Amino acid sequence: MIKTRMPQDAVVAITYRCNARCIMCNIWQIKDYPELLPEAYWRLPATLRDINVSGGEPFLRTDIVEIIKAMRKACPKANINISSNGFLVETIKKVLPQIKNVYPGIAISISIDGIGQMHENVRRVPNAWPKVIDTLNFCRNLLGAHKVKMAFTLNDTNYTELQKAFEWSQKLGVEFTMAIAHSSDIYFAKAQENKNFQTPEVKKQFEYIIKKFLRSSYPKNWARAYFVDGLYKLSQGEKRPLRQFAGEDFFFLDPRGDVYPSVIDSTVMGNIFSYRNFKDLWYSETAEKARNKIHGFEDDYWMVCTARTAMKRNPLKVLGWVFKKKLLWNK
Repeated sequence: MIKTRMPQDAVVAITYRCNARCIMCNIWQIKDYPELLPEAYWRLPATLRDINVSGGEPFLRTDIVEIIKAMRKACPKANINISSNGFLVETIKKVLPQIKNVYPGIAISISIDGIGQMHENVRRVPNAWPKVIDTLNFCRNLLGAHKVKMAFTLNDTNYTELQKAFEWSQKLGVEFTMAIAHSSDIYFAKAQENKNFQTPEVKKQFEYIIKKFLRSSYPKNWARAYFVDGLYKLSQGEKRPLRQFAGEDFFFLDPRGDVYPSVIDSTVMGNIFSYRNFKDLWYSETAEKARNKIHGFEDDYWMVCTARTAMKRNPLKVLGWVFKKKLLWNK
């Protein structure tokens, strides 16, 4: 039997507190959830190459600078990205430069779920649109456009806004990422029906994004095209294009230190304080039971955090798809 390798990718939720009231997520209803002290993140494995610092809203942690310091100490080779709703404009303007001093390579993803009023309808926060535009402009000027992403989550309310959101990312000169609202006991604390996705309009909007990425001269965008095509397949009730290795290449760490195979899977692999180090947790009997429990039942999600390593495991398949699509759509 081939031994499970140590993880390379992680989503780390440093808080479940949130100042948004998103229609597709109930995480803001969680109250008084324990939060790790910054030094707890020294326990992260040094094998990580990508860390997405998430929440709730990460900038609600007043010690976020110390948290990033700890992550850098534990995982010196990891790329670190902070996912934020962008509503704490003045806090971000004060704290992000401090984080950049700690880690000059810091990146940030700002959630955009529609343009103007649509974004406010989804997030249920007054003046949501001008706040995120202010934040995006600040982050772009501070970090550079290549370190800033607009992150769009498709749901039954905003599915007509996908192309508009992409065009805004191009207008601002920042990168564009997307996801589909999944059902999850952890993040989306209610079932997501996504009943409006199987329409000609949704197909048209997905194809627009895929073609734009494929026609780019930037190979990373070709990989993004493959990922978005996988999202479209999932939205149509098809299986994702590649097996993902949740609980092997990837894990999700919640604010109190519990480790899960992914943000979707609700089976706990262990708590980081229950073992001498992360390696002992990863190869524990509890972690192996969690991996066995989810094996074969992971077909209902396709997310950047788990798809990234799956694509790295299958470069020829991804390149083959890109080559065929570029031939077809560049005519």
